[in-house]
Amino acid sequence: MRLVTLLLLLCPTLFTSLPARAVVVVAADIPPYVIRSQQGAPSGMAIEVLEEAARRLGETLEIELMPLARALSQTRHRPDVLLLPPARNPQRESQFLWIAPLLEEAFVLVSHRNHHPAPLTVADLPGLTVGAMRGSHGQSLIPLLEGVTQELVSEEINNASKLARGRIQGWAVAWNTARYNQQRAGLPLPDLVRGQTLQRSTLYLAASPRFSPSEAMRWRRVIQEMRQDGSLARILFQYDYQAP
Repeated sequence: MRLVTLLLLLCPTLFTSLPARAVVVVAADIPPYVIRSQQGAPSGMAIEVLEEAARRLGETLEIELMPLARALSQTRHRPDVLLLPPARNPQRESQFLWIAPLLEEAFVLVSHRNHHPAPLTVADLPGLTVGAMRGSHGQSLIPLLEGVTQELVSEEINNASKLARGRIQGWAVAWNTARYNQQRAGLPLPDLVRGQTLQRSTLYLAASPRFSPSEAMRWRRVIQEMRQDGSLARILFQYDYQAP
């Protein structure tokens, strides 16, 4: 009896000494929103926003970095993870819980000044090859026109290189992503010619539809606070973010 009583008295102490469970974040490797680091944890606009939100909530993050297509698939099958930074579109609307908007983005057609110096439009696309990242919102926006060839890659930096070499004539991509990956590839930023805007979209913090509603509300509220106090805008500014 004394042993049982002693164990009951010790149980609260044992439980409170256990470390808090980290919040798992499935992060799609899409610079500059999520940037893979050669050493250490990933960075990027969306990562820094979420890290500040976690600090305010007293949460610890465990970030799982992976390609976009896999990140989308993983989140659909895991009810207890957050997802960064999908664009909200009709195809994805029912697949995720859209917790909080992070930033606005313009998905555009991009060409190279040496190969197509005039701003590229949808009307110019027949007969051309257009690059996009596999599973990306940019891919979903490439018009299904006769004579337009899609060429897909796993990382946007490959599209920057292919555009410079003339292997693709157009690039369907978020404008900030194009600018970042052009510089990441060591290519001159002025070589990019911004063409027609295919769509303005919002990038989100999302999760599975089975994610806890009360937890989703906590994250939604703190990110809204960051938007109101200006800290969200300050983080984006550090990455030379250009609003649509």
